Amino acid sequence: MNDVGKEFIKGTRYPDYSTVDLVLRKPEPPAELPIPDGAKITKLPSPKKIKVPNVPVTDLIGKWEPSSFFSRSSMTLAELSALLWYTQGFRARINEFLVLRNVPSSGSRYPIETYFVAGEVKGLDTGMYRYVPSTHSIITISEDPDLSTAIATASMNFKVVTRAAVTFIWVGIPYRSTWALGNRGYRSVLLEAGHTCQELIMTAGCFGFEVQPIDMFHDEMITHLANLDPETQWPVYLAAVGKRTREV
Repeated sequence: MNDVGKEFIKGTRYPDYSTVDLVLRKPEPPAELPIPDGAKITKLPSPKKIKVPNVPVTDLIGKWEPSSFFSRSSMTLAELSALLWYTQGFRARINEFLVLRNVPSSGSRYPIETYFVAGEVKGLDTGMYRYVPSTHSIITISEDPDLSTAIATASMNFKVVTRAAVTFIWVGIPYRSTWALGNRGYRSVLLEAGHTCQELIMTAGCFGFEVQPIDMFHDEMITHLANLDPETQWPVYLAAVGKRTREV
């Protein structure tokens, strides 16, 4: 049996300039995916107008623990707006290709796109959406009341995902990183999904939500449900956001 791990580390050692398309003067990939023609776009509340509860970071770290279940919970559009902006929003645009966000990125390449399933978000139908950082808006991929169940099946986390207010799906666009970093950029995609999830844990905790990271899932099922291009867009990490209790 091939040792995939060793081959991955060996193949992504740095530097290897022969795999860097920047050096070869190939066109730079865009900072975010394009919006399809005719897509339904929903503008999110401005993050500048959303008051995030002030919670000490040490409290958030000290209280986090894995969640094996959620009670059914909901989220406001303002809360969702804050979670999206703090995890992948554009803080500043330096030029056409370079942006500053709230999470670190090797070479400022930001290879992660944020998809999510809205289970119970006030103002949104149950469905799959993609975040557009440059305009702080979301586009609808599909609306389906059974999508939470489908994602729960794909992620093997039924008690968590079916009751979550939102389930985030972080999708890697490897070429954004490999264009500038060569094969080393493949490592960046995985690392930066982790950075993004940690930022979600911190921000969601301020609003009283818990986050359950999910790294075991059926890749092909998630790819199909999110309508991804399997050659260039890879699901790398999921996270369900919800609460253990809910006031009725």
